[in-house]
Amino acid sequence: MSLVMSGLDYLRAPLDLRQRLAFSKSEVSKLLAWLQSQPGVRGCVLLSTCNRTELYLSGEAESPWRLLCRGAEVPEDEMESAFVTRAGSDAARHLMEVACGLRSQILGDDQIVTQVRMAMELAQEAKTADPALSALFRLAVTAGKRARTEVHIARGVPSMGTRCREILEQELGSLDGTRILVIGNGQMGRLAAELLHQAGAKVSVTLRTYRHGETVVPAGCATVPYEDRLEALEAMDAVVSATTSPHYTLTDTQLESLRNRPRVAVDLAVPRDIDPACGNLLKYYDTDALGASGPGSEEELARLKAIAGEELEQFLQWQRRQAAPARTPRFPLFVDLRGKRVVLVGGGTIASRRIGTLKQFGCEVVVIAPELKAKAEGLTWLQRTYAPGDLDGAFLAIAATDDRQVNHQVGEDAKALGIPVSVADCEAECSFYFPAICTGEDLVAGVVSTGKDHHKTARAAKAIRRAMEELE
Repeated sequence: MSLVMSGLDYLRAPLDLRQRLAFSKSEVSKLLAWLQSQPGVRGCVLLSTCNRTELYLSGEAESPWRLLCRGAEVPEDEMESAFVTRAGSDAARHLMEVACGLRSQILGDDQIVTQVRMAMELAQEAKTADPALSALFRLAVTAGKRARTEVHIARGVPSMGTRCREILEQELGSLDGTRILVIGNGQMGRLAAELLHQAGAKVSVTLRTYRHGETVVPAGCATVPYEDRLEALEAMDAVVSATTSPHYTLTDTQLESLRNRPRVAVDLAVPRDIDPACGNLLKYYDTDALGASGPGSEEELARLKAIAGEELEQFLQWQRRQAAPARTPRFPLFVDLRGKRVVLVGGGTIASRRIGTLKQFGCEVVVIAPELKAKAEGLTWLQRTYAPGDLDGAFLAIAATDDRQVNHQVGEDAKALGIPVSVADCEAECSFYFPAICTGEDLVAGVVSTGKDHHKTARAAKAIRRAMEELE
């Protein structure tokens, strides 16, 4: 089985071209069903945003971009030069970088991770996300979430919504007291309305329908029936449109009919909501005209790339586990760790979880790591890198760093000394698996898998813990 993707984005394809392969949710669902029926396609996920359209396939199908054009009934020869195709780890790395906001017009765009998650959910609903694509997109979402929480982009929380606000401030000056109509109350429309309201603008949002208790209107914003938008526009300084309508929400003819026109129009939709001809009557910005917010600092780029690389490695490990031959199940052996020396190399998230578990069993925990996420209470922390001889006198060894070479060396050293070792990133190098621990009154259970499905292990452990609670 292979992984391959084809994509076009704002760097290679102008908006006029991109909007021919931009799809609504319902269109994505129909297209996925058609794609799944094509020869060689085992799984498919389609990511369609204002800046990009990317098709990810698993199996042995022909070029994704050709299938995409065929399914959308767009001539292939008109689109070929706009697409880039990537395969294997290159395709996986690209998605990780997309989810982290490294490939967006706005570095660290906080909307892209939501769009990646929605693409995965649509494929799961359509039953076209096979295990490989599900794992890939799940880890990409994790990468995107980490990028948002772990990396501080100097411009604040970036998005197309913030760029829209910046453009309107540039054109209108202070937004305090300005009157702005936002056409569309979907995710992007609400975000734009909220940001403009926070900047002091008097914002009105169009609604096609209103259902009490179901329709969400941004706080502080007035509402206007969609069919009354032209009348409302006569009192506005600017208009922003962000819908998934297949038709223009504002045309030049409609704009010409107004006695008073807004000064600026910002179109956040792909395909366009506002007829580009409106640019003859006011200042007009589409998603490409909004431009980028700068390349980011070296530190920001390095950290985002590191996160993308770390989650890529998690996916590659998942692939290796799936490709590994079936293993004989491990025999569960419960040992007394009281007073025993357990050496754990690593100080990150996985290591911290291991530390928390080990502390329950009365052992002497020695942690070797330059940095430590867990609290250093109740353990010995050697604040440095691993060195030969560190395992001397250990009863158990655990390698849980983000460095494959270090983990491998710990595993080799432990085996040479006859010390049982768990290597977090390579089950083949483990002489014991570190289990998911379940405890109850006078009970301890440990759960491990054969190494291919860690999520199944987590679900099983959760069920066992619930059962233990009922016994109490």
